[in-house]
Amino acid sequence: MSEEVVRFFAFIRAINVGGRRLTNDDLIAPFLTLGLDEVAAYQAAGNVTFVTDKPQIVSSGTLSDALSTEFGFAAPTFVRTETDLLAAVQAHAFEEKAVARTEGRIQIVFMHETPSKDAITEAMDLIPEGDRVTFSGREWFWLPQKGVSDSTLPVAKVENIVGPMTMRTLGTVNRMLKRFGRST
Repeated sequence: MSEEVVRFFAFIRAINVGGRRLTNDDLIAPFLTLGLDEVAAYQAAGNVTFVTDKPQIVSSGTLSDALSTEFGFAAPTFVRTETDLLAAVQAHAFEEKAVARTEGRIQIVFMHETPSKDAITEAMDLIPEGDRVTFSGREWFWLPQKGVSDSTLPVAKVENIVGPMTMRTLGTVNRMLKRFGRST
């Protein structure tokens, strides 16, 4: 008996930055090779969605390995089901008034694992005045006072504390859910 078909969203780190240039067709090719269905890339920036009834081939490690082999460079991949992603989007704790007082956009940062309480405390000590951060499971949300590039948040140091991660704007994630989600 076949398992339930599930929509997944994969966020691949460091696509189309530096010298790493891939088209949407390049991005989706390894997913198709793995036998995944309804594969689509969004914004040629490492955002891919697909459906499958074989969740065992969807683990982040399996996809990361396949993508790294295909692309010729490390391709850390952070995978969420549609249900996981909807819950994550709803988890950010920034009130509209707080968002309106900033020039920044809410960032959602995907991690492989939920960080420990000690790691979260250590990371929170690095948050610059004016920026806001909240952790929720395998995601953390960042509302910079100004833009991301204007913040003094030491993102690399946070990553050293909480583990591998990749970042997208909340708006990008919401647009992906609206375009590809089945329950929205």
